[in-house]
Amino acid sequence: MTASPMVVTHDRELPVETGPLPAGASAAVVRLSDEDATYWFLHRALRWTVVLQLVWVFDGPVSREALAAMNRRLGRGRLHRRVVVPRIPGARPRWAPAVGCPDLDWDDRSIPDAELDDWAAAEMGSVRLDPEQGRCWRLRAGRSDSNRTVVSLCALHLVADGRTLVRSAAAAMTPDADPGVTPVQYVRGSDDTPWTSDAVDALRQIVGAGRGVGRALRSAVRSDTGGDVPDDRPTRTPMAQRAPTATWRRATAAVPVEAWDRAAADSDGTSNSLFIAVVAGLLRSSGYALPSETIKVGVPVDRRRGAGDLRSNATAGVSIMMSDGPAPGGDLRAIRASCKSAYARLASGRRPAVAHLQAMVWLLPSSWLVSAATAGSGMPDAMVSNVGDVPPQALQLDGVAASRFAFRGVAQGVDPAAPHRFGDGVQSWLVRTDDTVTMSVFGCDETRFDSDHTLATVLADELSGWGLPYEIW
Repeated sequence: MTASPMVVTHDRELPVETGPLPAGASAAVVRLSDEDATYWFLHRALRWTVVLQLVWVFDGPVSREALAAMNRRLGRGRLHRRVVVPRIPGARPRWAPAVGCPDLDWDDRSIPDAELDDWAAAEMGSVRLDPEQGRCWRLRAGRSDSNRTVVSLCALHLVADGRTLVRSAAAAMTPDADPGVTPVQYVRGSDDTPWTSDAVDALRQIVGAGRGVGRALRSAVRSDTGGDVPDDRPTRTPMAQRAPTATWRRATAAVPVEAWDRAAADSDGTSNSLFIAVVAGLLRSSGYALPSETIKVGVPVDRRRGAGDLRSNATAGVSIMMSDGPAPGGDLRAIRASCKSAYARLASGRRPAVAHLQAMVWLLPSSWLVSAATAGSGMPDAMVSNVGDVPPQALQLDGVAASRFAFRGVAQGVDPAAPHRFGDGVQSWLVRTDDTVTMSVFGCDETRFDSDHTLATVLADELSGWGLPYEIW
């Protein structure tokens, strides 16, 4: 599943920061946007919790005091919110400030150095977050046998997309920074928002949904397939049969920036097209897809309109179809052209018909939405999310530099007895520092990725094929 696929929002209300209202000012209600709808739907309809995680490994002791200060600054930043469910059906939930601040979670046991990523993965899979209770994030840390410090910051995808999470962490790790300078979607006021506000918003969603249906109908009858590309992939066994235990596998690879950029340039590509090629190649070399089979790759695209864009999630998903290669070291121009075409369709508003129906999430019963969302076989074989450059402030704490930094996400609460799964082949994320490109890959298909070791081996072979040096976590 890609990031939220909608671009158009109908939110006309202005977000403001938390804190006391100035004299004579009125409270402004800030509601979830259409880009948040995917994660709210998963929370309400399937009881899944989509959690994002940042992981740091510092090659030295970071003091508890420094971590506690970071925790306090996170409590004053954009992650620290809660969702208030509307009183009128059809209205969107609204944001309100969370009460209090969660304590820093410090693991007192000594963690073996070889198990630092296991520790972080266990945290991501087990942390209990709840948007309605205001538990939208948690900072946890521990110390290894060799006195290294491992830090995890988990947050709900509902409250932040990848870039929002990275920037929030950077602000919280900077002692003299004000965590509130980055715009936040909050409401100033209490829970006694008038019923009229919910009623007006419900009416607005009905009007917006009607317009969306009209756009979807026009898109469906276009000869150009409504802005998407034809899906000629082979029919696969249902995902629930290929992943009967709903268990994800993980691998993380760090590649020197210079080597990564050189490999991309030598193949007439970009960092992003190389990322897509590596992930697609991993699917083929694992046996998930034959070399002659078409692969659908979902690519989240940042749609923020500058520093004043205050949405929690501001990504739209585009898809490209890859019918062959490239082989490792091959030409990346075809991927670049496919991506460019997909971005142009997105910019011009040419979307698949279903992309125009996001506003229906606020109006229809959950059971109807589950049936509609799980019908068909449109899920991408791979999701590749390039989070981009990491601010230098996010890589140092208490005077200690991070030697490892990674970004990833997972859906908690997937029921193995139910037919629904989060992802099909692989999900992947990329972050870039001045020195390192780090890829995190999750294998969703248990028939092809039966262990972390299997996935790591396939990923390592693919990177080697491109002539890239790497470290696998």
